[in-house]
Amino acid sequence: MNKRWLFPLFLQILCLFAPLVQSAKLAIVIDDIGYRTKEDSEIYALPNQVSVAIIPVAPYATARAKQAFEQKRDILIHLPMQPQNSHQPIESGSLKVGMDEQAVAQLIQSASRQVPHAIGLNNHMGSKATTDQQTMTYLMKALVSRQLFFLDSKTAGNSVAYQTAKKVGVKALERHLFLDDSNELADVQRQFNAAIHYARKHGTAIIIGHPRKHSVAVLKQGIANLPDDIELVSLSQLWRDEPLAPPKPFIMLFDIEPALTSVEPYQSVPLLRGVPKE
Repeated sequence: MNKRWLFPLFLQILCLFAPLVQSAKLAIVIDDIGYRTKEDSEIYALPNQVSVAIIPVAPYATARAKQAFEQKRDILIHLPMQPQNSHQPIESGSLKVGMDEQAVAQLIQSASRQVPHAIGLNNHMGSKATTDQQTMTYLMKALVSRQLFFLDSKTAGNSVAYQTAKKVGVKALERHLFLDDSNELADVQRQFNAAIHYARKHGTAIIIGHPRKHSVAVLKQGIANLPDDIELVSLSQLWRDEPLAPPKPFIMLFDIEPALTSVEPYQSVPLLRGVPKE
């Protein structure tokens, strides 16, 4: 082969593989929106790829949902769910183990009215509720009827919420890291850096935080200085990319004679496109 055609050929091959190289995706969700005016405002000043999860009974729930919708920001219903500790306080309008299917459906209907324009739902607390199969089945059926997706906040390691969502037909995602389990500035910064590392390793990282002073400071700086190989994405972008089930292989059956090039002795046919010969 003439050497002068080697470089153009190399470029053609490189172009074939270029689309396969993609930035790692980072999605950020801020829980507990709807209680505090100042902190909520700081979250809403962040890029609109940052999603907000609004507690339905919060005093500013509906107003915050409308504001987020105007910003074209993804909105989740941050639904209180029963924790393991029976003495732990929980907001009214929470999902509890033992509720029947109709009660769960009515609860989601009410929450949707309080948080308009929501595209999905995630759990607030809920380490007992998300481990109960029957409760999660009722919840996912209610989400299907309202065309909402589900984000498992993973407050319980043995949560069955994600698997149940998949079985029922709800598009679902899982939280990978918490930003601010510790409210110390150094710890919050460490968790944000961990999310960057996780995204690079796995292709996607979903991190959940809260409207707190140090969290806002870390997010402002971190988002403004994201590495070139990390893309800040909305939760809905990941939701749209999440298949309900693995795609089946595409198989075509032809009831015709095979081409001559597929039958021995094989016939050589010149390429219609390719590197020209001298």
